[in-house]
Amino acid sequence: MTRVESPLVIPLAEATDAALVGGKAVNLAAMIRAGLPVPDGFVVTTAAYLARDARRDEVLGQLRDAYARLDCPLVAARSSATAEDLAGASMAGQYDTFLNLATADAVVDAVVRCWASIGSERVAAYLHEQGIDPAGVAMAVVVQKLVSAEAAGVLFTTNPRTGSPSEMLIEASWGLGESVVSGEVQPDIVRVAAEPCEVLQYTVADKRVRLLSGAAGPEETPDALRRRACLGFASIRTLWELGRKAARHFDHPQDIEWAIDGAGRVHLLQSRAITTLDDAAAYQTLLARTVERLGGELDAGRGPWVRHNLDETLVNPTPLSWDVVQRFMSGEGGFGRMYRRVGFAPSDVVEKDGFLERIGGGIYMDCARMPEMFFADYPFAYDPALLRENPDAAQQPPTLPRSGARAQARAGRLGGEVAAALLQEAETLDRCFDEVFVPAVDAWLRQEAPRDLRGLDAEGLIALWEEREAKVMQEFGADAFLPSMIEALAVARLHGFIEDNFWDEDPDELVHTLSVSPLPDQTSLANAALRETALGTRPLEGWLAEHGHRAPGEFDLATPRWRERPGDVQRLAEQLRDSPDPAAKHQARVAEAGAELARLKRLLKPDDAAQLEAHTRLLQRYVRFREDGKYHLMRAFAVLRDTALECGRRLGIGDDVFYLSVAEIGDALRGGYLPQDRIAKRRAERQAAKRLYTPRVIERDDLARLGYRQVSPDTQQWPAHPVSCGSATGPVRVVLTPENAPDLGAGYILVCPSTDPSWTPLFANAAGLVLERGGALSHGAIVARELGLPAVVLDSATELLADGETISIDANQGRVCRAAAGDGATPNAEPDADSAEIDRALLPPRVCSRETNANQRALLVALLWGLFLAGFYLLPAAWIKDPSFRLIDLVLWPLVRSIGMVGAVALVGGAFSLFLLIAQRRFTDNARLFEAKRRAAKLRQMAAKLPRDSQRRAAMLAAVKPVSGRVLRASMAPLAWVLGPMMLVFLWFPERVDPAVWNPDPGRGVSIVAEIDGDFVAPVTLEVPEALALETGVPAERTLPAIRGELEDLRRQWQASELSGLPWEVQAAGDHAREALVGSLNAFLRNGVPPQTISWRLRVPADAAGRHVARLSTAEPSAAIDIPLVFGDTHPPPPTQVSHGEGGPVRSLSVVHPRPLTQRKFWTPLAYVGGPAWDFGWLGAYLVVYLGVMLLGKRLLRVP
Repeated sequence: MTRVESPLVIPLAEATDAALVGGKAVNLAAMIRAGLPVPDGFVVTTAAYLARDARRDEVLGQLRDAYARLDCPLVAARSSATAEDLAGASMAGQYDTFLNLATADAVVDAVVRCWASIGSERVAAYLHEQGIDPAGVAMAVVVQKLVSAEAAGVLFTTNPRTGSPSEMLIEASWGLGESVVSGEVQPDIVRVAAEPCEVLQYTVADKRVRLLSGAAGPEETPDALRRRACLGFASIRTLWELGRKAARHFDHPQDIEWAIDGAGRVHLLQSRAITTLDDAAAYQTLLARTVERLGGELDAGRGPWVRHNLDETLVNPTPLSWDVVQRFMSGEGGFGRMYRRVGFAPSDVVEKDGFLERIGGGIYMDCARMPEMFFADYPFAYDPALLRENPDAAQQPPTLPRSGARAQARAGRLGGEVAAALLQEAETLDRCFDEVFVPAVDAWLRQEAPRDLRGLDAEGLIALWEEREAKVMQEFGADAFLPSMIEALAVARLHGFIEDNFWDEDPDELVHTLSVSPLPDQTSLANAALRETALGTRPLEGWLAEHGHRAPGEFDLATPRWRERPGDVQRLAEQLRDSPDPAAKHQARVAEAGAELARLKRLLKPDDAAQLEAHTRLLQRYVRFREDGKYHLMRAFAVLRDTALECGRRLGIGDDVFYLSVAEIGDALRGGYLPQDRIAKRRAERQAAKRLYTPRVIERDDLARLGYRQVSPDTQQWPAHPVSCGSATGPVRVVLTPENAPDLGAGYILVCPSTDPSWTPLFANAAGLVLERGGALSHGAIVARELGLPAVVLDSATELLADGETISIDANQGRVCRAAAGDGATPNAEPDADSAEIDRALLPPRVCSRETNANQRALLVALLWGLFLAGFYLLPAAWIKDPSFRLIDLVLWPLVRSIGMVGAVALVGGAFSLFLLIAQRRFTDNARLFEAKRRAAKLRQMAAKLPRDSQRRAAMLAAVKPVSGRVLRASMAPLAWVLGPMMLVFLWFPERVDPAVWNPDPGRGVSIVAEIDGDFVAPVTLEVPEALALETGVPAERTLPAIRGELEDLRRQWQASELSGLPWEVQAAGDHAREALVGSLNAFLRNGVPPQTISWRLRVPADAAGRHVARLSTAEPSAAIDIPLVFGDTHPPPPTQVSHGEGGPVRSLSVVHPRPLTQRKFWTPLAYVGGPAWDFGWLGAYLVVYLGVMLLGKRLLRVP
């Protein structure tokens, strides 16, 4: 039988054997047979690939002939491997594609290069991931006429992002579709309903580049087309129809590449099955379940949630890692143990369940539960708006009051006690860490190293896990992170001190400069040693022995440590070969910090300089422990990974052990049952969680937007959260994992999701850092500050920024911009006229703690004075008012006698005004407020010159708006301290210096009027002082008439009257009248006789000036009442209503002076200059002096 050789080249329409032509060619031929518009071409078969060496001339000859027959000026060559476009493995983008081939030689070269791509590293990795044997894969090449495309892209007949068959998705851009497939351009996105054809959403992108037929490479898209939709509805409908036809033909949703030529004809360039629909379904399930769960938890009082800083180093954790870490972060775990040690009291709620939650692949802090880590029913809540604005706010205690003053006071006391406890710990904890904790870890590792895990039975292995987890996560974990709490306190104290004392300095930048340890941390030492490895002066084995316990994503137990993959370490070391010496760089930072501290101290008074140095030295002692604590904890943590790997080996599931919880591993070891279905489900869920976008803060309104990332890569500038000060410009290098980073060069801006110590070798030659996650206390921020790198956090940075493009980052202002956005300007260039950024030197100094504390103390004092004044008005005069006025009499009336009433009032007004000014200058931050007022005025002037709709004008006015309130509060603060005395003096003036109450002059009479109980019949006597005398005929002893006795006699007479001798008509009328009169009289007597008035008229000799005391007495000596009588101005006016005790016969007692002979006036300043004699009164005199001193004093004392 004759063996038939396989053809080397066949027409595309005849490509039916997948083993001969590959999956892509088979699909294209099937589309041709289905009547779909596919460009003509031919296939260089796998037989040609296999015979490429033995029959080279024949293969290339047939290839050239086939190209000549095609008779087309431009063609494209695409791979068609036997493993390509198969169900479950599309191989999309793994092999090479070549466009704009215009000669036979170019076609031959392209085919040869397609053959070569089968041996690339990326293809080998993809085949390994898909479980395909590379030896069984052969390569065919499809050569087709190149469509001169006006627009091109990709059509998905089922939306792969959601897995929903109810809509199609189209991606489109100008020119050839390779720019869309390769990701060089951000395409238009069109969502189309599957039935009927309806555009659900059309998102027009900024299509910055395009690739045209015949062009050597991409070119910039003309401005007129960049933001213009490249598809009309007619083209969309045609694509919709063709997509439906292709999906029906292949009986599976399709991923179709297409192009539209200049005549508007649509051509289909290839079609393959969408292999990710199962993933999309898992994604949709996870999304729906997450939204439902969070909604229920919000209904139950949980949330909102904010991304926790643990999410920076434990990204999308495996179930085992999450089980261990979640237990560690609970109130009963190592984290809670650390909290209790410093004085907090975690509640029962967080004791077991903790405060963290996994949402999608992220780790979030439950804002409803985190306050419970301080104590139960903590009286403050987190402010979601603040959390959105500032990622670092999640690392601070909450600020929104939600309980009464008593609970808030308890929280304040606890905060002070915890700070004191941390400062007490700080005295020795750094030495204890180095001399006790690190040796303890060393000893435990030496103890655990020789353990033979394989010799343990199941119960022994379970017990060993429990023992090791308790040791590592409970004991070591608490000790490792406690120094970081001291470091955070030291940062806050230094930051606050700088804000209080250096308002023109950037406190973030100064803290950044000063926060350098005299000793390098373990991460710096590891990098220095790795550089030595790259330079060949240190063996790799030695580095791995010392630092090999670390890894990227090292908080996940599933992550292989560096010692398990030395090849990755060697590649990472090469990044450091040409970098500066880390030790020299650290010493330069230490010197810079010392010089800056010396400069700042020179600007301060000695006491303040000593305080600054104390704050700085505390921070410098503890700043290294944020890295060192984690370094040594990871040494022990690696032992847990070894234990987990042994469990996986024993169960026969290898790394799948990381998809079980600790309890499930124990059950499997004991019972032998492996929940393989659960493992597979969790693996799929973890993959889905990796794709599920979740925002940094999640509230109820965010639930509807979960999974939908709003990315605008065409934007030229983005606000960013600064975490390490400075600015830099350079090319973007997007790196997702450090071990796979290519040669990055130098002077680049590193853009990555987040960092841990394994990333730091990539920092060495970087000019700046852009993170997607993190805050000021994240690893990336700390190391960036150590190395002097500017760093910012920008959500979705790895998607917004393209590798190779030039950007500028400004970590002082908090922004990232493409170089083109500022025409090459650096981030610190002068802002344009409509920029909302304002130079710090122009802004009013921010509120400092001194200002805040003064306002808080003033508020408390004002409340106390308010209570005093309430008692003044509401309680009897003898309790508060009379003693207060007597005290003021002792102080002020001698002043009245010496300088007169007008002078006394003026002096009091001036004294109060001057006191308030001096107190404001002394007890508030006067210099800061004065400068704030000056700058605010200058900004208002600048803003007035700008257009009303200017963003810069709005920013300026917003900056100055709080200043008036700050100045007002500062002026009110000293007023609060003297609120009581000022109010008392204001109440004293009307009763002492007002003309209406002036004492009468001697030489005229005075009357004393007493109201006496009408039933009192005993004598009432007025004792007159010697200097005075009763008017002639006025007895000193007076007795009220016995009204009750006389009335009772009258009643008896009425009752005894006899009318029997009179006619009955007269008797009846008389009896009736008598009864009425007696009844009325009885009622009168029952109510008591009304008080009766007794008055005495006294003569006052002309020489009787001064204070005299008359006495009114009754039959009860203890009821005598002293009546002060004052004539002239030697004493303050007594009250006209005389106080008397309760219960005696005297109901009221008053002194009545005769009307003055002339109208009295207090102050008539205009009369002195010939003007009208208008009386300005005591209030006028007071205000003139008070306001005059206030206005003049503000200028002289420089008080705002």
